[in-house]
Amino acid sequence: MEWQKFEKLKYISNMKNDAKSAVILFHGFGADATDLYSLSQVYKLKQETDWFFPQGVLEVPIGPMMTGRAWFPLTQKDLEGLTKKEIYDGGVTPEDNKLVQMIARFINQIGKNYESVFIGGFSQGAILTSHCFYRLNFTPKGLVLFSGYLVNPSAMPVIPSALQVPFFQSHGSRDEVLPVGGARKLHDKLEALGLKGRWYEFSGGHEIPMAVIAESQSFLNSL
Repeated sequence: MEWQKFEKLKYISNMKNDAKSAVILFHGFGADATDLYSLSQVYKLKQETDWFFPQGVLEVPIGPMMTGRAWFPLTQKDLEGLTKKEIYDGGVTPEDNKLVQMIARFINQIGKNYESVFIGGFSQGAILTSHCFYRLNFTPKGLVLFSGYLVNPSAMPVIPSALQVPFFQSHGSRDEVLPVGGARKLHDKLEALGLKGRWYEFSGGHEIPMAVIAESQSFLNSL
């Protein structure tokens, strides 16, 4: 596992020989690029696939003398808004500091080397994905959204997208970090943009259990 760099973005990867497909996954708030790396060793996909795991651009405190990484800041007001509302259009936004534009350039740089590219993430990484996939200069093969949420919908397109990208979305019915209602609103918003989604709700919290891995693996192998 070696760190690599694109502009101001660090990332790690798991590469195969002659892979024609790539998966790019963005971690959640307070984690780092290594958090989802093990997924590249668990999934059994029908074709050789390269995996990329970018590192959040912000350093955030997660406990006494402990820090993690994040994609955009979250204030206490933001956290309260996310847990109390099914749509949050407050100060929290992945548009800060031209983050989405940099992420889009990174994905475009990777995308030119593969026949198919899947993008996604967990929690804040899934939120970030929902705000960058339609800004790319190519059409992703699919989206994988683990425990995402509808955030800042006013920044998303107001007309149906011509992309029609399929997406997989999972969420725990007992998620207390990002309640399932906001995830359902994200699903509805993406379908309103012309995307076709596969929804998988499980009895659990803010996590990626093995059942979700199995369902998302089936989704990836179906495309």
